[in-house]
Amino acid sequence: MNKGLVWITGGGTGIGKELAKKLCDSGYDVIISGRRKEKLIEVSKYNNKKIFPFRLDVSNLKEVNKVANKIIKRFKFVDLLILNAAIYSPGSLQEISPTNAKKVIDINLTGVINCLPIIVNMMKKKNKGHILFVSSPAGYRGMPGAGLYGVTKSGLTFLAETLKIELEQYNIKVQVVHPGFIKTPMTDKNTFPMPFLMSSEKAAKIIFSKINSDVFEIYFPKILLIPMKLISFLPYKIYFFLIKKFIKLPG
Repeated sequence: MNKGLVWITGGGTGIGKELAKKLCDSGYDVIISGRRKEKLIEVSKYNNKKIFPFRLDVSNLKEVNKVANKIIKRFKFVDLLILNAAIYSPGSLQEISPTNAKKVIDINLTGVINCLPIIVNMMKKKNKGHILFVSSPAGYRGMPGAGLYGVTKSGLTFLAETLKIELEQYNIKVQVVHPGFIKTPMTDKNTFPMPFLMSSEKAAKIIFSKINSDVFEIYFPKILLIPMKLISFLPYKIYFFLIKKFIKLPG
């Protein structure tokens, strides 16, 4: 039985790749998009009758509109949009490179916004739909070393929270995912300890288990995320004191 169509941006690797497999196995047709065509084709071989690759750079609005219209023309409706495409750029913000900042913002934040108008308008007309934002706890609160990645993920969570409220009247479900450290080609670059590091397969399994639930925020592992959430509620004076005391500052 076909459960509908899912579009996953950043579907060639990591969480996107594993979610594509799980959703395919559960009965969905799955669109995967990303910048590296060879990675997309590799994933589509898992089930080339149900996983369809579309090469796409989400930072290019013309490309996004072209692909979104192609998808709608061919498949008629996107039941679930999973906005997962991102690049990882942690580090100090003491010396910001405008060129690097633009690249990170264009993919992690503007790229997400580029994907929304056509799909959201389609969902509003049908009075149904589901949007899942893959953000990060790096955006919970200002944190040394989170860099531009944290800046964009903070904005992404804000976007998800706002759309959750605004789109309820159209019966459009909105969720946000805040995963801890996930083993991917991006995090392989990290030189610092990553507590409770989790595989992409396990992360995708947790996300998949919550997709049909009523929860807004999907966060894990809780042993790492609950303390982070509690710290984010602290008054600034206490928060800054604790951060400077327990976290090594860059530079």
